[in-house]
Amino acid sequence: MTCGCALPAKLACALVFCCALSAGVKPLSPQGDSPRTLKKISVSGLNRTDMRVVLQYVPAKEGDSAENIDTDSIRDSVARLSIFAEQQVTLTEISDGGLCRAECHLQILVKEKWSLYPVPVYVKYRDTEIGGAFLVESNLFGQNKGGVIGGLISNRGWQALAGYTDPHIGYSRFSTTMRYLTGRVFLEDATTTGVVTRSYTLMRHDFQSATLYEIRHHLFLGVLAGLRSAQVIDSPAVNSAMNLNFGARFRYSDIVPQGYFQQGFESTLDLEQGVAAQGEKLHVISSATAWHYRPFRKQFLSLLYSFQWSEYPAVLEQRLGGWQGTRTLPALLIPADRFTVAAVNYQYALFEFPWVTFAAIAFVDAGAFARDRENATYFWGPGGGVRMYLSQMTIPALGVDVARDMVSRQLQISFFFGYNLQ
Repeated sequence: MTCGCALPAKLACALVFCCALSAGVKPLSPQGDSPRTLKKISVSGLNRTDMRVVLQYVPAKEGDSAENIDTDSIRDSVARLSIFAEQQVTLTEISDGGLCRAECHLQILVKEKWSLYPVPVYVKYRDTEIGGAFLVESNLFGQNKGGVIGGLISNRGWQALAGYTDPHIGYSRFSTTMRYLTGRVFLEDATTTGVVTRSYTLMRHDFQSATLYEIRHHLFLGVLAGLRSAQVIDSPAVNSAMNLNFGARFRYSDIVPQGYFQQGFESTLDLEQGVAAQGEKLHVISSATAWHYRPFRKQFLSLLYSFQWSEYPAVLEQRLGGWQGTRTLPALLIPADRFTVAAVNYQYALFEFPWVTFAAIAFVDAGAFARDRENATYFWGPGGGVRMYLSQMTIPALGVDVARDMVSRQLQISFFFGYNLQ
């Protein structure tokens, strides 16, 4: 193919371009063919946090190619640490601060949240009142490791809790969480209408750990191990139990903090088998899934689903009521080893200030539960309430829920301040 020269200028330029393509020659861009190079990486706004906590999400080092730098992905990964109130990531040209063309500067700007703070707790249900406090550290040693210690006192007894989490062991793909709970608690088993069928007091010791490995982006696989012990103090009709439990966890999460709440999808599947040291052994299949969406700036829609199929000793059974999906049931009074529950939450920010947001919430909960070989009991109902979110913390600071179960015709009211235990 030949290219003529005696042609109008625009046609000539177009024909030259076609000739180059047909000859397998790539036309030069205005900046030429030289690749973009990452010349500088800077992180600003760190006071207590080790810079490696942020840099672990940068897939290149100074001198490498900048072609694979995705600023949105880096910003989301930094936001998931939940220790920063703000995060900005830009890739600019060193010489003039414009769009990166040849020699690039990756700038990461963050604003740290409070990392060490006391969390007072007050929770009020119809027949249960709980108070206490926890000391929480979300950025231990500046390494984004978390720790919590504290205790609760209620009209049903006392509990103490200590926990530790490391979301990136040695800046690797491994993470771990450990928790120890102990206490003396008075429990009641009740029907959906609140009629108490049995009561007893027990001493609990519960240690649980989960160690996960991120096999792919957002996808985790790991092992579970722990000890569950419940010694009955005052009822010969209920047997004590102690189990060593082992299992596996599969987890996916791409949750990112957005505004006063969060957005994304997460799902966890746990498979556990117990080795009985006392009483009956346990085995558990359980799952929890949540999808959060922000359709408009002030609004969040959440779809929640969880199920459990298990065999528990009676003193270790899951207790329903008061938590999402079971807010229409008497709080913490419904024992079950099999259940499936779902919830739809809608939140709207009523008042927004730099340090706090007040939001209204409307929800519908529904589900079914059973224990041992009993027939399933069904429930569902609407509800509403309010939430207060502090910009410097990652948990709701205050909440009130009112829910009505349409099957039992019961009204449930709950209030929490500091932290919702459920």
